[in-house]
Amino acid sequence: MRAMRLVEVNKPLKMMDVEIPKVKGNEVLVKVEAAGVCHSDVHMRQGRVGPLRIVEDLKLRLPITLGHEIAGRVVEVGENVEGFNKGDLVAVNPWEGDGTCYYCKAGEEQMCDRPLWLGISIDGGYAEYVKVTHYKYLYKLKNLTAVEAAPLTCSGITTYRAVREASVDPSKTLVIVGAGGGLGTMAVQIAKAMTGATVIGVDVREEAVEAAKRAGADYVVDGRKNPVQEIRTLTGGKGADAIIDLNNSEKTLSVYPYALAKNGRYVMIGLYGGELKILSPIIIFNWVKFVGSQVGNNMDFLGVLTLAEKGKIKPMVTKTMKLEEANEALDNLENARVTGRQVLVP
Repeated sequence: MRAMRLVEVNKPLKMMDVEIPKVKGNEVLVKVEAAGVCHSDVHMRQGRVGPLRIVEDLKLRLPITLGHEIAGRVVEVGENVEGFNKGDLVAVNPWEGDGTCYYCKAGEEQMCDRPLWLGISIDGGYAEYVKVTHYKYLYKLKNLTAVEAAPLTCSGITTYRAVREASVDPSKTLVIVGAGGGLGTMAVQIAKAMTGATVIGVDVREEAVEAAKRAGADYVVDGRKNPVQEIRTLTGGKGADAIIDLNNSEKTLSVYPYALAKNGRYVMIGLYGGELKILSPIIIFNWVKFVGSQVGNNMDFLGVLTLAEKGKIKPMVTKTMKLEEANEALDNLENARVTGRQVLVP
């Protein structure tokens, strides 16, 4: 089969012919019909997440087939698989655990000590076929196409969990930093669908600001124009009850913590590698909390897919491309030439 593989960091992905995986036991083989392009894939190609190197520090192995936002058709099942058959259209939860560690047993497989993350620690979906380690990580689609479903498996599940971590309700205000991108437009929709909170979207490009508006943000702030003051004005001087930072760059972490209200929560998702610098008395006197949130568990996966199946949220897929155009898609993302989500169709 054809696969776009990362062979060397800071080099373009290579189209290669590799064997179609064999499946057994609880495993399932899926023919990929759609693979979303996530900014994590850009970090993988760059070879680092902030200051951390993916090979030397994170111990990831190359070569690897990238791609973790996956939907497609079941083509083969292992002998222990139940509830899935050849021809089923499915979305794949890529944040798979080995099933044996404390976190897997506690239902937080995405925190597994020995994670089996598609497209990161094991081969992913920038290919014609992908092997899923256990059928429990599949969701049988009813009302969604593969292209619509694929981005939900990362941008959806990640922001769904982050909104839960933000812990807001209709009386609260939630700020989403980076609201016009693939994750941001999902975060806005999920927050509106789940919480009823007032949502303020922030971005720094005109087209991204417009995308945040289309996603349904109650207010949109241009991050280039004194955003902290504008957020405080919109909240009657109080500040935001929660902030979800989808960048975590030096620039965002030096600005947006100061837009938090007392007892506010700052949920950190982005992997740009910024360093958080804030005086401890500010944290103490204002009772603010900083929370790390990476992806989500299988319940988050089911939750976001259910919202989408009911038509309450919809990924903003702005471009579909061929598998061999993966490097162009990553270039677009790396150079901020795209809003919403790009999806590869093998």
